[in-house]
Amino acid sequence: MRNLSLQLKLFAVVAILCLAASFSAARISTRVFERRVEDSALQSLRSAANALDARERSEIEKLASTLDALLANDELREAFVARDREKLLTAAAPLFETMRERDRITHWYFIAPTDRTVFLRVHAPALHGDRVDRITLRRAIETGDLGAGKELGLTAFALRAVRPWYHQGRLIGYMELAEEIDHFLTTMKSRTGDEYGLLVQKRYLDEQAWAKVLGPRANTWNDRADVVVVDTTTFTDGIIDFDGNLDALPDGGSFSGEIERGDRAFVRGVFPVRDAAGRKVGGLFVLHDFTAEHAAMRTGAVETAFALLACGAVLALAIGLATRRLVFARLVRLRKRLEAEATRERLPPGRVVNLSDDEIAGLEALLDRALFPARYRDVAPPPAGDEGGDATKSHVGP
Repeated sequence: MRNLSLQLKLFAVVAILCLAASFSAARISTRVFERRVEDSALQSLRSAANALDARERSEIEKLASTLDALLANDELREAFVARDREKLLTAAAPLFETMRERDRITHWYFIAPTDRTVFLRVHAPALHGDRVDRITLRRAIETGDLGAGKELGLTAFALRAVRPWYHQGRLIGYMELAEEIDHFLTTMKSRTGDEYGLLVQKRYLDEQAWAKVLGPRANTWNDRADVVVVDTTTFTDGIIDFDGNLDALPDGGSFSGEIERGDRAFVRGVFPVRDAAGRKVGGLFVLHDFTAEHAAMRTGAVETAFALLACGAVLALAIGLATRRLVFARLVRLRKRLEAEATRERLPPGRVVNLSDDEIAGLEALLDRALFPARYRDVAPPPAGDEGGDATKSHVGP
């Protein structure tokens, strides 16, 4: 490096600095790309998770509309007011079968107005007389209007809708419709293409009922410490990877990272699930195919890195050429003029050095000879042939 000219040294330093800056910018831009992709992934996951809320709202509207139609049925009203359970069941049973097949409505209740006891379960006629204390019923009582939302039973969620039943301005009771939401995830998958999994905290479920429903072979109660999977659209490993506290899950959800399977890339996220009372009872996991966006991110990051490195190289070359033209070319011309003037004025010679070592040092020597000739009076003259000022030689001070 010491044998290189100052011009080459300067160019090397500029080139290294430009390329280092370009490499750093490429790393920063890659990280920015990754953050933007993660933000985009989380937004995609949120959109997929919002499908559950949208599905719930749609089903509540359906239940509410069905309730309105049933509450206007005179035959049902007369049998209920007369407290004729057999007549009420006879009138309701055909309607319930239609609703079950067409609208997936799985529960239908007639509830007494004073003590909130079940007068008739159309889906289970033998069970009646028990008191209902669900949040949806309480909300209907408090507001005098629709009470609706998800509520946990012993083993799963059910979406419920309850309306007060008035006749001639008098409250005669309450009617409730409900449907199990085990088909929600499958319907959402068919619309979005995403995979879903639903977790519920164990403290809201009944272990014995869970074991009875699933049987010993399919019982997953002990698979996780505090939560249990109540529904999923896939049994592929990786969709549900959560060991944290669902109570601490932020309302906006949490990004669970990326996984790759062969040539496919997926992003995962978990979002809180609340019941009708507003309790954070579970979490919805979403697995979203992010292959196209992932490939675009990688391609964009590589292209940006090469573009920045190319810009750094071009910038270093431009600075080198500009420095050569604006500085070193003028220094060379000045050196030649000074050498010619020194020869013409027969200035005392200095110590001979190779000008390629340092152009500025050579100029300093020439100026020193011109300004302080007395210093060189006793210095031996240069060898013959060097008097004319070789283009590659000059003299520096002592």
